[in-house]
Amino acid sequence: MRRFLPIGILLAGAIAVLVGCGLKGVVQPTSLPDTILFVQGPVDTVNHVVHLFWFGSDAGGYISGYEVRLLNPLAPADSLWRFTTHTDTLLTVYTPTRGTSAVFEARAINDHGVRDPSPAIEQFEFRNRPPIVKFVGKPNPGDHSDTTFASVTVDWSVLDPDGDPTRVVYMLWLDGQSASPQITQSTGMTLPSSLFLQGGSYRSGFRTLYIEGVDDGGLAGPIDNVTWYVRAPVTGTRARLLLIEDVDDVPVANKQPAPARFRCDTLYANAVARSAVAPDQWSMLRLDTSHPFRSAKDLEQTFEQFETVVWYRGEQSLFSNTLANYGDGIGPYLDNGGRVYIESLNLTTAQSTAGGLSADFTNKYLRCSGVSQYPQPPDSSAAWGLTSSVPAVLHSAQLDDSLLNLRNVIGLRGFRNYNSSQILFLLSAGAASQGNTIDMPVGLDVPQLRGGRFIVQTYPLVSGTISQGTFSQRATFVLMKIFARLGLTTP
Repeated sequence: MRRFLPIGILLAGAIAVLVGCGLKGVVQPTSLPDTILFVQGPVDTVNHVVHLFWFGSDAGGYISGYEVRLLNPLAPADSLWRFTTHTDTLLTVYTPTRGTSAVFEARAINDHGVRDPSPAIEQFEFRNRPPIVKFVGKPNPGDHSDTTFASVTVDWSVLDPDGDPTRVVYMLWLDGQSASPQITQSTGMTLPSSLFLQGGSYRSGFRTLYIEGVDDGGLAGPIDNVTWYVRAPVTGTRARLLLIEDVDDVPVANKQPAPARFRCDTLYANAVARSAVAPDQWSMLRLDTSHPFRSAKDLEQTFEQFETVVWYRGEQSLFSNTLANYGDGIGPYLDNGGRVYIESLNLTTAQSTAGGLSADFTNKYLRCSGVSQYPQPPDSSAAWGLTSSVPAVLHSAQLDDSLLNLRNVIGLRGFRNYNSSQILFLLSAGAASQGNTIDMPVGLDVPQLRGGRFIVQTYPLVSGTISQGTFSQRATFVLMKIFARLGLTTP
């Protein structure tokens, strides 16, 4: 039974103490803080991400802060008290096995540093549902990218039913590499080419890529995968040349006539056959049947597997979508000593004229200040042209040869502020249909740092007739001289 003393006796005792001791030096008793959790009593199973609140009070002082902790048997290392001045927290509970029973504790600390001796305690049953990750951008027959070289760009979607999808961590690995996955929090990735090596070499065959998402509670979701065919660069041991045929990468209505495509393909095939590149040292990529590039990094890594890349488009008047989308990947390849030859109409962009390569890329890697434009309402154009009614000669001091145009051609580019020693072909003043007032380079050969080389030709070799013979004979000779500058005519 609780016992109470009369009020008079209590007052008398208090006065006696004060009188006997005096007010000076009296030590007042310190009150104890008290803590309350906003969630009390039995609690149903809650999400592993939960918002908790608490409150502290002290009758004789004020609350200076709190200490909180979570006692989770699945994460014993996280059980230390943590100081905070806040009265709430968004708690993410480690639940890698879909659920856990954990205890949350909070205790107030008053202005004297005294802690609540009886912390507020609540036990929770936390649940977690796994994230669902699915490849959405991947190699597949539907977009003709079922075959790639040793590079692939993929992206994926994620659904986390009870968590923050931006905090999901993804692990990706090729078959046989599950112990050393690539880890990212992005929703897309280009796999490094080195992951495709088997026994130190690239090999042709089917490969499978896997992906697994792990949410903010540490729970891994189901694994998704995609399988496709990966090509070795060449069948031999030295990959000297990648020949890219880009003559049909346009809508059907815009494809060049079959005879023109055949002449173009034959021209380059004959040049390769006459070069010093052995059959097991080169590969051909036809962009009308296969699109292995899904990023600029894909293009860069594919090029890096070859010493030289030759890319031709023939008489296509539309610019290359592949170049426009991923052409920036050529830059790092050139920076690392790669050699590239591109033959294409409408090769570069200008202020009001579309093209494959960006103006910044053109200026940097062709060492020029842009391309020439001519007045054309409402603005101007950089798409210079030639007409069959007025024969035009394109001179090449570097190749000691010339081209005679007898066709209608539109889409040439004239480069400005060039190094005269790097001119591949020069169009004489007045030769263009638009009346160019000065001699205008329409092809350049520009050495790069670290031994790289960038040769561009905006006049298609299949268009027109070359002096001193028929087109098919002379064009091969001219192309062979270009191949020599690329190092393809010597072993």
